[in-house]
Amino acid sequence: MPARSRGAGSSGASPIDEDLAALRERLTSTRLPERATTPHDARGRDRWEQGPPLADVVELIEYWRTTYDWRPFERRRIEIGQFRTVIDGLGIHFLHRRSPRPDATPLVLTHGWPGSVAEFVDVIDELAEPQDAETPAFHVVVPSLPGYGYSDKPAEEGWGTECIAAAWVQLMGRLGYDRFLAHGGDWGGPVNIALGGRFAAHVIGIHTTMPSAPRGLRLEGLDDTERQWVEHTRAFERNRLAYARVMATAPQTIGYSLVDSPVGLLAWILEKFSEWSDTVDSPFETISRDRFLDNVL
Repeated sequence: MPARSRGAGSSGASPIDEDLAALRERLTSTRLPERATTPHDARGRDRWEQGPPLADVVELIEYWRTTYDWRPFERRRIEIGQFRTVIDGLGIHFLHRRSPRPDATPLVLTHGWPGSVAEFVDVIDELAEPQDAETPAFHVVVPSLPGYGYSDKPAEEGWGTECIAAAWVQLMGRLGYDRFLAHGGDWGGPVNIALGGRFAAHVIGIHTTMPSAPRGLRLEGLDDTERQWVEHTRAFERNRLAYARVMATAPQTIGYSLVDSPVGLLAWILEKFSEWSDTVDSPFETISRDRFLDNVL
């Protein structure tokens, strides 16, 4: 049986307290680059053309250093129910909320990058125990991908999407869920596709925000809107995919910077929250700074 994750919510000093204090010290001594050469009167998306604007990052650093509190996110995970188990030699962290409804359906939610289980903590209660009795209810399981959050980092190659999908089948089985639904976004999307393709006997259905199709398909039969989607995807691959190429081809190189510099990691992730959110001038129009920083940490 999985063991409940420890180290959160304990009294007195802890390694987490020491890490948070060290983080605040690092933020105090941050070295920043010059302002980008974007026009001073740029507005909306144009402000972000060369990356996160300096003024926005400075303000966010100050909020992180002086105001942000990690403990509410800790308490929220404990309230939901967080656990760790070992699958194929790797420690896997996950949240698990059983619904009180007898008709509830098991559901596994897989986050992506740059995310974590923080993506889902605000919807788990409504999924497990919806206010409307006619709304479907779910037993919700939210694992941390290998290398994310409190899951262990693989020491060897091989933990690709199909291996993760197989691990999720094991995890759900241990929890008593032989058949289940699955949702995933970003990296969780390919995990979902692997779940549906390889483990159809266990998967009732999948939902993904990252659908994919085999390369080389022709455009005949697509309407104008679908052709626009294809062109948007191609433009993204041409102009906005450099970050993924770096992480896929030289992860160790960029890893030194992202692990050593809290602000480097913050800016790396902030750019994507801005680019991938339905906002005009800042991702914090719809996403709280606290929830964003929960993801960064």
